[in-house]
Amino acid sequence: MGQLRKQENYLFMGARIKPLLLSEETGGNFSVFEFTEVQGLEPPFHIHENEDEIWRVVEGEATFHLENKRMDAGPGDTVFVPKGKLHTFRLKTKTMTAILSLTATDFENIVSEIAVPAQSAEEIPTEPPTKEQLSKLLELGNKYGLTIPPPEHAG
Repeated sequence: MGQLRKQENYLFMGARIKPLLLSEETGGNFSVFEFTEVQGLEPPFHIHENEDEIWRVVEGEATFHLENKRMDAGPGDTVFVPKGKLHTFRLKTKTMTAILSLTATDFENIVSEIAVPAQSAEEIPTEPPTKEQLSKLLELGNKYGLTIPPPEHAG
């Protein structure tokens, strides 16, 4: 897609995202996004090799899976996902809005190459990612340190 713009809404895989702080503002060290996730369109188990994630739930509820641990999170809860750890989450509500902070910019690079502008600030994905999007995600994952193991190895 290209360059992300702050405070603009995008569709990325199964979520609507809004960049709040981009790496260009932090010397390439940090980025922050608002994510609105959709039940049934959550990410597969995956590993960020180069960055930690900090999820701050604003609205909705989810169960985070981190390696062999489960953590329920709702409004006001914060979940830390260290780099190199297998993780995902499953929504307990129809949607979940959270602030995602990342300690490196590799994920931001993936988002900037896959995300498409949303038609409105309320639009959310209704369909799972296409085979083309998943293929692009795997390709970019190899470049930017995002590993998505086959389902039988995902826990």
